[in-house]
Amino acid sequence: MKICVLGTGYVGLVAGTCFAENGNDVICVDLNKEKIDALNHGQIPIYEPGLTDLVQRNTKEGRLSFTTDGPASIRKSEVIFIAVGTPSSTDGSADLELFMKAAENIADNLNDYKIVVNKSTVPVGTAAKVDKLIRSRTNKPFDVVSNPEFLKEGSAIDDFLRPDRVVIGTAKESVYKTMAQLYGPFVRQGNPIIWMSNVSAEMTKYAANSFLATKISFMNEVANLCELVGADVDSVRKGISTDVRIGKHFLYAGVGMAALVFRKT
Repeated sequence: MKICVLGTGYVGLVAGTCFAENGNDVICVDLNKEKIDALNHGQIPIYEPGLTDLVQRNTKEGRLSFTTDGPASIRKSEVIFIAVGTPSSTDGSADLELFMKAAENIADNLNDYKIVVNKSTVPVGTAAKVDKLIRSRTNKPFDVVSNPEFLKEGSAIDDFLRPDRVVIGTAKESVYKTMAQLYGPFVRQGNPIIWMSNVSAEMTKYAANSFLATKISFMNEVANLCELVGADVDSVRKGISTDVRIGKHFLYAGVGMAALVFRKT
């Protein structure tokens, strides 16, 4: 497929590169010319094991390119991923300014049918806002999909190429089938592609992040109690993680770990 990824941050760069690795033609777009120039020369702005090699190989083989020309990239593509940053505002809410500007850019450059995919971490209800915004600026056909990401820092390439699950939020079966075709090579081992509504997909992302942050916060409290009573938190962790109802992941105590879940996933 011909894919455009708006945003070359952590999620956008990993997603675009992995889509190219599976044979798609991918254009990654960013407004920062210095960043784009560096990427076109194989220089990666983030550290993620395996990412540099994938970027360099797919760029050399012509499946992956980087540009500041969003309008042309949108017009050339079939599926457009919005993967721009959504940082926290001063009141703690997500700042969607860049995200909605990306949606406006898509609306103003639709030349035929496109699938617009929300890949950034966004509040519940954002897909409906994107749909409304694009419809207010064009009469060209399109559909909006919510496709949250669940990457872990340090294993993002493996997480994307071999995901536990892929969540696709859309009301249309035809759109789901197109997205399932795109993600099919990543789930050959049998892991599910889960079809649900846009709002359910958005809620799934926040529910997953909240649950993981809860596990880490809980272990931080357990670590504090262990220090008070003289217990070994590592022994306690091993003692509870062997319970299949609890599991072994995200049970390591550490300052700031809960915040990291929200920032990186």
